[in-house]
Amino acid sequence: MDALGPGFGMVKRCNRDILRMYPKGTLRSILKLLLPQILLLYEKIEFFLQIKIKNKKDLIKLQMFIEPYKSLKKIFDDEKEALLYLISNDYVNKHIKCNKCEHETKLNLNKKLYVCRYYKCRKAISPLKGTIFNNLTLPLNTQLHILYLFLGKAPSSFIASSLQISKNTVSSYNKIFRKYLKNKQLLGNRNIKIGGRNKIVEIDESKIAKRKYNKGHKVEGAWVIGGIERSMLKNKIKNENKKMFLLPIEERNVDNIDLIIKRYVKKGTTIYTDLWKGYNNLKNIGYKHLTVNHSKHFKDPNTGVHTNTIEGTWNGLKQSIIPRNRNKKDIVLYLKEYQWRKKNREYNVWKKFLKD
Repeated sequence: MDALGPGFGMVKRCNRDILRMYPKGTLRSILKLLLPQILLLYEKIEFFLQIKIKNKKDLIKLQMFIEPYKSLKKIFDDEKEALLYLISNDYVNKHIKCNKCEHETKLNLNKKLYVCRYYKCRKAISPLKGTIFNNLTLPLNTQLHILYLFLGKAPSSFIASSLQISKNTVSSYNKIFRKYLKNKQLLGNRNIKIGGRNKIVEIDESKIAKRKYNKGHKVEGAWVIGGIERSMLKNKIKNENKKMFLLPIEERNVDNIDLIIKRYVKKGTTIYTDLWKGYNNLKNIGYKHLTVNHSKHFKDPNTGVHTNTIEGTWNGLKQSIIPRNRNKKDIVLYLKEYQWRKKNREYNVWKKFLKD
């Protein structure tokens, strides 16, 4: 523990001094229980503070994740700066013609509107028209600040306290952003199938649920089916593409499974699954089907078949959804958000969201 630096040792000494101040009794017992937890928390903070960027590649990876906060602070503090930022980066309409008289418009920064230059018209048009930010009640700079923290996976309570707005307002905006991602995903993935000949797709289903009072049997929740594509190169399996589909399924039966797989997976694909009987018909509808018996092993020692990739996806997905949102009503939004983040994990998600 001393390797963590002088700061940690100082806190440790302070804790000993605090304990000496109190005689034996209830308060001292409570402090004895709490102080180790405080030390552990400090240890974790100290550890993360000491993490350094080892090389330029690490720095590029960090920069690709999301725009540095320092470079955007100005637009979070001022609504006019926020609008100019969106216009200058072509995230919103840069040049608008008046849809009434076809004359050019001019930006009125005070009113935050494009105004027709023709003196007899003077029609005003919002630069945000046709964007996600149009007709929302909060100032544009606050909207962008919420979006930035949302993309950085900040909890709603943290965003609310940081921006001094209600948690319900933050939740409403987060839902708007998720709906936007959902619509983009549905539009972009229309008629797109994964897999193909010489391709492997792992398929599995899982229940995204919460526990009542965090104990007992699982209640509520939603069943989700998913598939992840793996590529095969020179007879070696390589997880590189990570193309996927994730969607809720009302009834887990052969007919529904067949319908979903035919819609999302190309014929001729090699499909890996567990031994659940819902997958028994795959060979009859145009797929090569191999299985792994999870009651005996995670990876078949003879064939090498496993579904570890999709199993890992369930873990990541469940960690990204807080328990109270693990329900049939909201699950689609979280599935589409998760897919979008996975798809764009190597890009700057801030720029990607605004460009999309």
